[in-house]
Amino acid sequence: MVNKGNNDRRRILVIGGVAAGASAASKAKRIAPDADVKIIQEECVTSYSACGIPYLVEDIVNNIEELIARPPELFKSKYGIGVVLNTRAYKIDRFKKQVFLINMQNQDKTIFDYDCLIVATGARAIVPKINDINQEGVFFIRNYADGMRINDSKISNYANSCAIIGAGLVGLEIAEGFKKRGRLRERAVGRGRENGVRTDSSHSSMDITLVEMADQVLPNMLDKDMAKIVQRELENNGVNIILGERVEEIQGRDGKANGIKTNTERKIDSDLIVIGTGVTPNSEIARDTGIVLGQRNAIKVDEYMKTNIPDIFAAGDCATARNYITNKDMYLPLGTTANKQGRIAGENAAGGNATFRGIAGSAITKVFDLFVGKTGLSSEEALRNGFDPIEDVIEDITRARYYPGNKPIWIKVIADRKSRRVLGSQIVGGEGVKERIDLISLALLLKADITDLASYDACYVPPASPVWEPVNIAASQIAKKL
Repeated sequence: MVNKGNNDRRRILVIGGVAAGASAASKAKRIAPDADVKIIQEECVTSYSACGIPYLVEDIVNNIEELIARPPELFKSKYGIGVVLNTRAYKIDRFKKQVFLINMQNQDKTIFDYDCLIVATGARAIVPKINDINQEGVFFIRNYADGMRINDSKISNYANSCAIIGAGLVGLEIAEGFKKRGRLRERAVGRGRENGVRTDSSHSSMDITLVEMADQVLPNMLDKDMAKIVQRELENNGVNIILGERVEEIQGRDGKANGIKTNTERKIDSDLIVIGTGVTPNSEIARDTGIVLGQRNAIKVDEYMKTNIPDIFAAGDCATARNYITNKDMYLPLGTTANKQGRIAGENAAGGNATFRGIAGSAITKVFDLFVGKTGLSSEEALRNGFDPIEDVIEDITRARYYPGNKPIWIKVIADRKSRRVLGSQIVGGEGVKERIDLISLALLLKADITDLASYDACYVPPASPVWEPVNIAASQIAKKL
């Protein structure tokens, strides 16, 4: 069946309805209210936060539906945007301007015409080459279905142990989530005993093991010295960490996983196994259409979110983004980038001329009582991009010395010796990390030099900061060396 739509209206078709796709469709409809805007979504829901899944694991979020920002029916009733769910786009005819679809439930096929197409197909979890990975009790953490699967399985309610493969952002967040979930169970057992209720103490805590083949945690985010601070926090909270080993086999019995084996023949028993080895862009449909791919096979786009094919845009976790420090494309799939790129793609598909200024690679996570952030380049990345980096690390406090609730903070700043330009920063601390990372990200966008970062007028009040702002101090330490 061919769906022609209303030929008198501009037809904007969006493949994907999570962060980038939902933002693109909404923006397109605001710019061109009379346009016929449709979202094609392979999943059963739209506009949800995959970043919230670790907090579902932790039991801070009690219902997975709380992660849905805008349900499908809202797009129709409030915005006048059509949504086609449980449907996969499997082919694009760029000459006839048609998208071929298949319903994942009944296998019915449909063809939609478009005037402008936005590809927002996102990314999927990387499936590592591990023997016997497809067993019960092995979970990926990437999309809504993954969240539903781990939530519906109830396994985390009775599992005594969890092995997490990969010590990146997701791995660390899941480690904290399961550890804290185990502590909640432990407190519940304690309350039961106090009230004279018989409880099973063997189910009162969870043993967490993180296995990472690199020699540090957060290998794609932090330098080793900063990563050691994070590793110490994990270990202080009872997380076992194994570095420099690769998981080669999921062990099990009768199709149910019960442990892992690494390349050193180390065996770790585990009731629950989570794979957090990164993601790869869903770019195959674009590639098969003749759209040029870039970094890590993500769809290459310009500042207007245009691909090399006329009237086809791309945005979000399937697309590249320009790094505004190196002026080179990079692939860093984050929700903030996806939403911003989606808005640009939607506006331009509706006839606008908006530009995306790029990213600095800013990212942040929480690991127990620490926040961990990065923006810009590390010294190694700076060297690879032709800079001559200099760096300094300081340890400071987040409030006035005498004010209660003081927390430590470590700040690393990187600058270029020749131009004195600020190149990046890594910050680990008990509070105030996001605000400082955001500030330095802005400094990177404005091409500020190290003296600017050392001299900006920071505000001060004892409950929120020491009298000397730590970022000023870190930047001043570098300035003294130049």
